[in-house]
Amino acid sequence: MAMEPGKMKKKFFRFSTVRMQLVGSVFLLITPAWLLMYIFDLPWGGFVVGLLALAASWFGGEHFILRQVRVLSETARRLAEGDLSVRTGLKTSGNELAQLAKTFDSMAGSLQQHIKDLENAEKNLLNRALQQSTVAALEQFALTKNDLEAMMNQAALLVAQTLEVDFSAVWERLPDGGLLLQAGAGWNDNCIGKTILPGDNHSQMGFTLNTGEAGIIADARTDTRFAVPPLLMEHGIVSGVTIVILTRQKPYGVFGVHTRNQRTFSSEEVQFLMTVANAIGTAFERQRADAELQKLAAFAQLDPNAAMELTADGTITYFNDAAQKLALSVNKKHPCEILPEKMDEIIRDCLTSGRSKLHLEAKMNGRTFSWSFHPVIDLNVLHCYAEDVTEWLSLEEQLRQSQKMDSVGQLAAGVAHDFNNMLTIIQGHTGALLAKAKLPSDALDSLHAVYFAAERAASLTRQLLMFSRKNVMQPRVLDLREIVRDMSSMLQRLLGETIKLEFVPPSKLPLVEGDTGMIEQVIVNLSVNARDAMLRGGTLIISVERVNIDAAYIGTHSEARIGKFIRLRVKDTGCGMDSTTLSHLFEPFFTTKEIGRGTGLGLATVYGIVKQHEGWIEVNSEPGKGATFDVFFPAREDVAAAPKMEIVPATPVPGGTETILIVEDEHVLREMARAVLEECGYHILEASSGREALEVWRQHPNEIDLLVTDMVMPEGISGKELAEQLLAGQPRLRVIFTSGYTSTDVSPELLAKTHALYLPKPYTDAILARAVRECLDKNVTASSVAAA
Repeated sequence: MAMEPGKMKKKFFRFSTVRMQLVGSVFLLITPAWLLMYIFDLPWGGFVVGLLALAASWFGGEHFILRQVRVLSETARRLAEGDLSVRTGLKTSGNELAQLAKTFDSMAGSLQQHIKDLENAEKNLLNRALQQSTVAALEQFALTKNDLEAMMNQAALLVAQTLEVDFSAVWERLPDGGLLLQAGAGWNDNCIGKTILPGDNHSQMGFTLNTGEAGIIADARTDTRFAVPPLLMEHGIVSGVTIVILTRQKPYGVFGVHTRNQRTFSSEEVQFLMTVANAIGTAFERQRADAELQKLAAFAQLDPNAAMELTADGTITYFNDAAQKLALSVNKKHPCEILPEKMDEIIRDCLTSGRSKLHLEAKMNGRTFSWSFHPVIDLNVLHCYAEDVTEWLSLEEQLRQSQKMDSVGQLAAGVAHDFNNMLTIIQGHTGALLAKAKLPSDALDSLHAVYFAAERAASLTRQLLMFSRKNVMQPRVLDLREIVRDMSSMLQRLLGETIKLEFVPPSKLPLVEGDTGMIEQVIVNLSVNARDAMLRGGTLIISVERVNIDAAYIGTHSEARIGKFIRLRVKDTGCGMDSTTLSHLFEPFFTTKEIGRGTGLGLATVYGIVKQHEGWIEVNSEPGKGATFDVFFPAREDVAAAPKMEIVPATPVPGGTETILIVEDEHVLREMARAVLEECGYHILEASSGREALEVWRQHPNEIDLLVTDMVMPEGISGKELAEQLLAGQPRLRVIFTSGYTSTDVSPELLAKTHALYLPKPYTDAILARAVRECLDKNVTASSVAAA
């Protein structure tokens, strides 16, 4: 049976051993010697053959064994020294040593690959450990520090070091869609914080921002998907990866790494970059959440109302500054001491039912607190809020008191209006009778008694109008000494028997310009305030004097002005006031009196009147040492006495022939005015209402020189509206407004606009005649006619 070629070759190589090579070498060398010995029959041929056999053995061992053994030995030595790249370099043959060398080279290669695989595995493990350490460090940084900018810089630096890249960057999304280089590593100076790239899909960063997908470029020189921004071209960037930084709302921006050399980023590296980007997004969310929490905390902490949080057992776990201040306001050290009674029941009811309790009022040390309780079921806590409503309750009571006083004032004004109409009739007729000569003495005495009684009644109506604040400011030249002197008797009755009134006027005093009624109100209000401060009696001292205010005085008195002033001082020996009371003294509705005893408007009215007279007021007081009110009015240069009211005209009042339209709804008063003015020679037309007056005006076009009209009339047309309509057709018409009381419709602006005079009721026949003549003769701008 024939043997297959492969098997034959295998047997041949198995036969071609080192021993056979040695035998072959010896046989090859001694064969010629044998032939020579056989041919020439040499006697020493055996010796020569032996030497040749020895030489052949030496050569064969050296060539076929020792050389290869040396190569194997050297290779083994170098391999033992760690040179895994060493190989024997022996040719592949069929002998055992060649097979051994081949096996040895294969083993060295396998060992080298194994070591390389181990090194790569160790490197990958090290990189993964570095990446995990980087992520852990960034997360720790984000948890311990609320500094997003520092965190982004730290992330850029650590990532660049971990991945061994040339550049790293954090791009922040701007409101307009652009991308700002907010942080990074490896970039040139002046790039970070200034470089802005477009955020469209044409760039790698814009694509990542808009799609949320990772942007991976292996070689920017051949990549055609994205345009390379100038910044990347300037830095020679070839490869890169960009990852979107996601937040709960819009993406914050993009995180990217780039290299100058071509590089393929592994999936593990891309995943690592995603983790870093998520850490940055989480840090941004935390910063925003912290800002919101701080805002909410500041809102609660800076809330002017007390805010507290209580657990189910009533323990206070939080309270703001207002709660502490509220406790201190009632002399308590901690907010837990001001909680209302039965707090256990309140907490239990709120947490059990889940419903809030609102406007629960509790009193403590004279103060009233309004409490609101709101349960937070998920946290099993109760939020409570408290407000000191003492002042509000007082204001409510004062408002009710003020509304009541306004109602009384309206009633008083209405009474004064009707009363003034009757007094005008009484004074008009008595004045007319007193002007007649040769009256019997007994009749003259009776008329004087009636006239003075009417004058005192008119004074009462003026006080009613002052009380109801229906007076129009009527400035005139005044002597404060006479005003105080004329009010002394009334003030003494007002103060009562337990308070002594002292007033010693100076011999000379400059005049002031002001409204008599308003200044009287100032004195009355200050006197009443002093009386209430002297419940056990005392002394009220009123004085007036001239003072010169200089620059040094202004330095310590902010409202003062340089110049000459008249100081009205009202000083009492009462209980005095502390600094807190002084700081609120002139505020409307502020009062230290019990509820129902005052409106808190008295001193506020004083302050307003003084300001209206271009002056100012100063107060000095201490508890237990009384109070001093100094009121400053601008002084005039003249020192002459102010003109006094003329009760009965001593000389006849000049009359005239002009035509006068009298509009008055009170028939008797209209008849009296007609009689007085007709006696003075005037031609009189009359009407009982505004509508009737318009009809009379149409019947007598361009004939009427003066309109004398009451302010308040029936049928829907007031004196003001009537005057405005008539003035529109005849601008040169003169006007006199009369009224028993004056609403806000009568003002200096109205009088200036209509070139009118104001004649308050009651008035005498002489005062009416003077007002009419003055209005007809002069170019009146804005004034009012009081008692002459």
